[in-house]
Amino acid sequence: MISVKLEEFIDTKSIDKLAELYELLCEEKLSAKDTGVNYRVLNHWDEKGIIRFSREKKESNRKFSFVDFIWIKVVNELRSFGIQLPVIKKITDDVYEALPLKELFENFVNHMDVLKNYEGEEKEEFLNFFKSGEYKTADYDTLPFNFNYLQILITEAIATRKSVSLIVFSDGEWFPFIKENEHHYPQELLYKKEFHSQVRVNITDLIFKFIIEDYLIEYLNGLHLFTVKERKLLYYIKEGEYKKVFVLFKSKKHEPLEITKSKTAQEAIIRILREKEYREFILIDKKNNEFRITDKEDEPKEPVEKKILVENTDPRSKRKYKVITVKE
Repeated sequence: MISVKLEEFIDTKSIDKLAELYELLCEEKLSAKDTGVNYRVLNHWDEKGIIRFSREKKESNRKFSFVDFIWIKVVNELRSFGIQLPVIKKITDDVYEALPLKELFENFVNHMDVLKNYEGEEKEEFLNFFKSGEYKTADYDTLPFNFNYLQILITEAIATRKSVSLIVFSDGEWFPFIKENEHHYPQELLYKKEFHSQVRVNITDLIFKFIIEDYLIEYLNGLHLFTVKERKLLYYIKEGEYKKVFVLFKSKKHEPLEITKSKTAQEAIIRILREKEYREFILIDKKNNEFRITDKEDEPKEPVEKKILVENTDPRSKRKYKVITVKE
């Protein structure tokens, strides 16, 4: 990998997002069939050290994590562009390399003003960890997790929805690229990106492209990529239970959009959901019913007071029933 300090330009708003998603991203519950890649091809990539997974017995069935799944999709894209396996093997070794947590934390200390904007239930404890200087002598080998570059790139794509890509040059060199943060890149690297031939694989696109497949439905809820209403909208689109969808945007510069039922409708709607620039979707189903979702989450309803008649248990009262007020 071309020398780029990844920890200087990642922009995840929640510092505990990595730990929050770690177990979900690393749990191996996807089969070889789920990857959509021929078993013989996977076996060949396995022999070349292109894919990574664990299995106790060599003859047991492969099980892949979500991170491995995305990497297989990346490799498949690179191969489709003619990138040779030795080059991909080098990239594989780089992206699965453990992050230097001590260096990462030292960088955070140098940018404490940024840390104040991060979220997390243990934010104060986390900040005190840095202020006290404990991070300098901490035993990072005892941590229950060990992040690698691929995990952090996937988490970045999920947390920010920004375009996170891998750029590979004709000489085999590569680096991760986030457009919004390119001001952190050295000028010589930006020059190479601008004027040298390259192949770019977009990790964010791969995540959103495959996440609503049936075999990834467990991840869909856990990753919180879409709201409940957005997931319901995608279900209707995926199942073809609609006639058309109207999209109203936040900016007046964007004219309302009508999306008719087609093979590309799902891709178009996912792109709009990912960019979060919509104000409202109006789906017309096969029975001409309207289903609407807005860019805001459902707000909790105010409790409504209601009077009901209940049995009177007070022995001093002559009334058999009494009226009470309840909130719903």
